[in-house]
Amino acid sequence: MEEIFDRLVIRLLLAIFVCVVFVVYRFAHVLFYPSIKNHVFKNIDVHENSAETLHFFSRIVGLSIVVSSLNFHEGHGFLISVVHFLIWGIITAILYLGSLYMIESIVLYNFDYKDEVIKKQNMAFAIISATHSIAISYLVRQVITQADNSFIILSILWLLALIIMGLSSKYFNFISKLSLSKLVVQKNLAVSFSYLGFFMGATYLASESFNQEHYNINTYLIQVVLKILLALIIYPIFKLGLSSIFRLKKVASDKNEFKNNDFSPKTGIGFFEGSLFLASAILTSMIVNHIKFSTIYPFF
Repeated sequence: MEEIFDRLVIRLLLAIFVCVVFVVYRFAHVLFYPSIKNHVFKNIDVHENSAETLHFFSRIVGLSIVVSSLNFHEGHGFLISVVHFLIWGIITAILYLGSLYMIESIVLYNFDYKDEVIKKQNMAFAIISATHSIAISYLVRQVITQADNSFIILSILWLLALIIMGLSSKYFNFISKLSLSKLVVQKNLAVSFSYLGFFMGATYLASESFNQEHYNINTYLIQVVLKILLALIIYPIFKLGLSSIFRLKKVASDKNEFKNNDFSPKTGIGFFEGSLFLASAILTSMIVNHIKFSTIYPFF
């Protein structure tokens, strides 16, 4: 009976620690957005600003996903297990918030949180930011899992994941007919839904590429990079194939007309592109990660 009670107390203490992590995160907003220091300490009014609510609580969901990667093994010794849980909990939160900050510095570098969310209540900006919050959390969680409690391996995999996602985010402007920066300024939801499908798909591809057994870090990194390169070859095939099978009714003559100042794309275009990008990424992952050959060359 005492053993059961002790385990319950340990679980409660660890739950309290996780809650403390979220308290620290809320006040960490001051570091990321120093211009809204007074606003951070106010109670959140979900009725007043939907964009702020989505932006803030998507990060809560993302942080929850990342923190869920933590493990507590009492068999290693109670004190060692507690210290391990606390240290890795802090590292996990720092990696997630750092990743989020870097990705948004690349994608939304010319936007300011105070102007877009607090003042303008720009829902397009909020959706893109929420996309980053959820997608990056899955990738960071995968990296932490593959690191297997090795800080050195974690650092290497995290840097590689950031490079992959940073380069991937720039790929959107090449394959989408929508101009990200211009349409976010206009609060156009089409580009936010298109980017949602694209970034979720890119993150899924990257996460699946990291999801493999490894005994040697050098061989593992080579395999990850080769899978990413293979995905870059396969992805356009599915994108072109699906777009040819399910054609979008022509509403503009070419890509340049989509991006001019007079054209305002409807939300349906964003749904179409986002679904196309995400479906292509999922199918690409199937070809890249789920098809395995034995040592015997296949006969046709």
